[in-house]
Amino acid sequence: MTADRDLDERMARMGLGEWYSSLSDRDRVKIERYAGPELSPYAFLLSAGTAAIADENHPFACLVLEACLPMSVTDMDTFTVTESLIDACIGAKRYDDAKQLCENNLSLYPKVSVEIKERNGGRVPEKLCCRNRYVDIVVGIESGYDEAFRLLDRFLDMELISAEEHALRVQSLKIRRLQRSFDGVYTYTYKK
Repeated sequence: MTADRDLDERMARMGLGEWYSSLSDRDRVKIERYAGPELSPYAFLLSAGTAAIADENHPFACLVLEACLPMSVTDMDTFTVTESLIDACIGAKRYDDAKQLCENNLSLYPKVSVEIKERNGGRVPEKLCCRNRYVDIVVGIESGYDEAFRLLDRFLDMELISAEEHALRVQSLKIRRLQRSFDGVYTYTYKK
């Protein structure tokens, strides 16, 4: 039995046969590369998407994780897939999609916050894409400092960051904006 036929059968057993058959030959090779153990369709696709992100294959990770998202059973499943999909979209330079996904997870956060904190020793985790990567996009891609300040205030209200962390992040953004202003002044050249 060939490896292709074996993978076809594995995908069919997991209920992913139709999705798998819709992939291009190139993407089928990638799925084989990232294929983990035969689990539920959700767990398989999440595992493959996470492996693709680790391999910096962001466009493929987007494809896999977008297929995984509708298979989420619980709010926590949806939150988990979306967190990975945010990273994948940023890596694929799909910033508008990533911002929308951040908004989606921020809306979902109140429903899953207790479980997230329980998994992290009673605290909000340091790595939370819907919070951290949102600010990365707004500041790093869009240079939207005023929007970033509003986001930080929102995060404080949602208890996603402490008052101390809020103050540090606000100060950091002020310094970064000032540095960017000076960079603009010193790199300005007169047109002749």
